[in-house]
Amino acid sequence: MGWEATFGGISVEKKDVNVVTWTVDNLTDWTIEPKCYINLIDGEQPSIVLPVILYKTPDRVSISVLNHSGPMVKGTQYHLQCDIQNIAPLQNLVVKWYKGNEPLDIVTYSNVSKRPEDLSATLMISPNRNDDGAQYRCRAELDLGPEGPQPHPTVTSEPLSMTVHYPPTFSRPEAENHLDIRVGEVITLNCTATGRPPPEYRWQSSDFQEALFTPPSEVPGTYTCTAYNQIGEISKTFTVNPKPKGDRTTFWVIIGLGLGLAIVVVIVYVVVKHRAGPNSII
Repeated sequence: MGWEATFGGISVEKKDVNVVTWTVDNLTDWTIEPKCYINLIDGEQPSIVLPVILYKTPDRVSISVLNHSGPMVKGTQYHLQCDIQNIAPLQNLVVKWYKGNEPLDIVTYSNVSKRPEDLSATLMISPNRNDDGAQYRCRAELDLGPEGPQPHPTVTSEPLSMTVHYPPTFSRPEAENHLDIRVGEVITLNCTATGRPPPEYRWQSSDFQEALFTPPSEVPGTYTCTAYNQIGEISKTFTVNPKPKGDRTTFWVIIGLGLGLAIVVVIVYVVVKHRAGPNSII
C-alpha cells in the first residue's frame, strides 16, 4: 500500500502493514490530489483521494473610493472598493464590509480557482450628513470549514474615514418668525445654521438691500436670511411688526382709580377724626 502524489509519494511492500502516512514538509502544489491505494492479491488496486485545501492569507487588504478623491457630497452614490492581493482559494473567501462596528454586507465567491489571485470587491453607498467622520473597513476571511483553523484566518483593511459635505440646515427651524417690536426697540434675529463646509450668511430686507449677519433690527419690515455653502442654500424670513408704545386710555384709567382711592381715604380720615373728638390720638 502507499500514496500517489506529486509531493511525498510513498510505497510500502509489506504484507502486514495497514497504515501508511503521507508527509509533506513544504507544499507548493495548489492542485495536488494525493491518492491512497492498496494492491490486492488478485491484482485489484482500490484507492481513495484525500481532499486537500491549500490556502494562503492575503498579502494586503486595502479600501478606497472608486474613481473619486476628496470629500463626498450628501445623497450622491459612490462605490467603495476593497482590494485583496494574493489570496487562495477564492471559493473559501468571504468579504465583509463594516461601518464602524456595524456590519453592512457579506460577499462570497463560487470561483473554483485554487491558485492565489488578486480580487476587488465593491460596495455602493449614498452617504448622508451622519456619515461625516464615519469609518469604513473591509475584511477578507477564509472560511475553511469546521476542520479548518479556528478562528478563520482574517486580514482587515485600515479604516477609510469619510468627509461628507451637506447643505445648511437651521439649528432652530421652529423659532418664532413673526415678531412685534416697539418703536426704538432693538432686537436680534437668530439665523444660525449648520452645514459642511460651514455656511456663510446673506441678509435682505424690505428696507435694506444687504446687511451684515445678525443686524440690529430697528425698523419694522420683512427680513430674509440665507445660509449657503458650496452644496446648497436655505432661507428664513422674519416679519417684524410695529407695536404702540402703550395704551393711553389704560394709563388715565389707572390714574383716575388712584385719585379716587386717595379721596376716599381722606374722607374716611376726616369723618373718623371728627367723631373721635379733639382729644383723639388719631
